Amino acid sequence: MKSSRTKIATERQSYENDQMHIQSRRFQEACEAMRKNAAKFLEKELSSGSSSEDEIDDLQIMKKTFSNYSEEESSNLRKIREFLQDTLTSGAVVCLICIESVKRNDKIWSCQNCYCMLHLECIQKWAKDSLYHLSAHLDEEKKEKNLKWCCPKCRYDYEPVKQFKYFCFCGKIENPVYDSWNIPHSCGKTCDKKLKPECGHTCCLLCHPGPCPPCPKTVLVSCCCSKSEKVSRRCSSQEWFCGKQCGRLLSCKIHYCEVPCHKGPCPPCNRQSKQKCLCGLHISLRPCYDLKWQCEKVCSKLLDCEKHYCEIICHEGPCPSCPSSGPRSCPCGKQLCVIPCTESVQPCGDTCDKLLECELHRCSQRCHYGPCGKVSNFLY
Repeated sequence: MKSSRTKIATERQSYENDQMHIQSRRFQEACEAMRKNAAKFLEKELSSGSSSEDEIDDLQIMKKTFSNYSEEESSNLRKIREFLQDTLTSGAVVCLICIESVKRNDKIWSCQNCYCMLHLECIQKWAKDSLYHLSAHLDEEKKEKNLKWCCPKCRYDYEPVKQFKYFCFCGKIENPVYDSWNIPHSCGKTCDKKLKPECGHTCCLLCHPGPCPPCPKTVLVSCCCSKSEKVSRRCSSQEWFCGKQCGRLLSCKIHYCEVPCHKGPCPPCNRQSKQKCLCGLHISLRPCYDLKWQCEKVCSKLLDCEKHYCEIICHEGPCPSCPSSGPRSCPCGKQLCVIPCTESVQPCGDTCDKLLECELHRCSQRCHYGPCGKVSNFLY
């Protein structure tokens, strides 16, 4: 009985050992299969990729790109560095149209507003399809004026183009050749784009993606109120305030600005002062910000003819010429004559011929002063 139990235990142990050996062999086979599959995948990726996707010296390229830039590290500069780092990192930039990575030797298009990078073929197809769908809903007259396509990311509008071309980021070189020592898709030369806001200087970075950084140059500028001495400031942040009272003469020509050093024109004067009316005959206490006011009195100054007087209500500047001087027409307006302003123009004797109130008939009276008669007066 005891020997029978021992035999059963031995057989069970042998069976378990066999099962463990089988499982171990299967595990090793699975590992080997996975290793082979991984090797095939890597081989496929390497064969499909370009040799330009090899490792590049990111730090050296970044240092070279910013070599002409002396600005201290700022938030704007850090953003540009991050943008450049994404461009340098293989597979970090993804085309939003085909959802595939943008490789370093791919032909690309970059939006001038949001600076996203897309495959050149993708954006060309995108623009073509956008214009096609848009033209299907417009009349023939509106097609020529309103046809525009937009960036798939920021929706910035662009004019239609027949053929998209591959340029470097600064736009100097067409079809730039990839160089592992430069930023991908760049020409490696100085950017030279005009900085914004315009200060007269250009970007001193090497050809780069994304926006240009603030101007790093220094200039001598005074404060906004021009009371303090000029100091050396970054061109991108020229404006500064000394904190002193502005002191500029206000528009009332009486009081001075009491606001601390500020940008732009001084605020209106909130005081009161005695101000003359437009004709200068009356003086009244009025708010300084309301310099021009009329006294509602007829000017009555002698005109240049020295016969008549100005009948315009209080006005600014010299009086106009006498309205009766110069060429004047007869009552019906058919003849002009030049006579002294003291004399009245006599009727010319021709038919009046003015359109009557009915707007169908014309006045048949001789040239006359006053209103024309009614239609009934001329009908028999």
